[in-house]
Amino acid sequence: MTVPAAIKELEKIEMTRQTDNVYRLDHAVTAKQKKILKAFGMSEGSITYRAGEISNTLREASLQNERG
Repeated sequence: MTVPAAIKELEKIEMTRQTDNVYRLDHAVTAKQKKILKAFGMSEGSITYRAGEISNTLREASLQNERG
C-alpha cells in the first residue's frame, strides 16, 4: 500500500454529532484501517478513546460558549 493510499484510508475515520449532541465515530474501524494503525503502534481502542476525548472537549467548549 502506498503512503497516499494509506492516508486516504485513514481519512475515512470520522466523527459525527449524533441526535443527543454527542460526537461519535461515524463508522467502525475497518480491518484495513486497523492494519495501518498497527504500523504506528495504535489500535481501534486508541481511536475510540481519542474520539471520546475529542467529544468531551467539544462538549465542554459548547457549554462554555453557552455560559458566555
